Amino acid sequence: MNRRPSPNLAVVQRLRSVGLQPTRQRLAVAAVMLTRPCHLSADQVIDRLHALQEGAADSAFPPPISRATVYATLAQFARAGLLRELHVGPGPVIYDSNTSRHAHWVDVDTGDVHDLPDNVHWRIEGLDQLPHGLQIQDVQLVVRVKAVTRPENLSSKISPHA
Repeated sequence: MNRRPSPNLAVVQRLRSVGLQPTRQRLAVAAVMLTRPCHLSADQVIDRLHALQEGAADSAFPPPISRATVYATLAQFARAGLLRELHVGPGPVIYDSNTSRHAHWVDVDTGDVHDLPDNVHWRIEGLDQLPHGLQIQDVQLVVRVKAVTRPENLSSKISPHA
């Protein structure tokens, strides 16, 4: 019997709440992106999907999803407000599972993106002085950091999730 695992009902409801049908491809991408806080590029999502595929029994996980489908699904999720696109530098877009407005720090050596701790406060003033006819679409604050020394577990000491 070729039995698939039951989808996460909360994820199914979340997809439906924004008008997206819970296809197997969307559910697989959602399993990576919407079940825990994360900051991942499309390629990192693909790598995690492959790891899940390899770690599952043959019939327990759906067949592989194409690269184009992963990119398209992430873009759909971002347009639907399920993910936030971060443009943190010259590299790929990073997708953030936390869609609230919050600031990030990026390790310039590794490219890893993290949320700034809640006790870091930031304020931007003067946005009401923009030229007439312009409306703010998004604000992204990214702090670029470089470790003076690189201890093995730097990321785990600074941020609870990557």
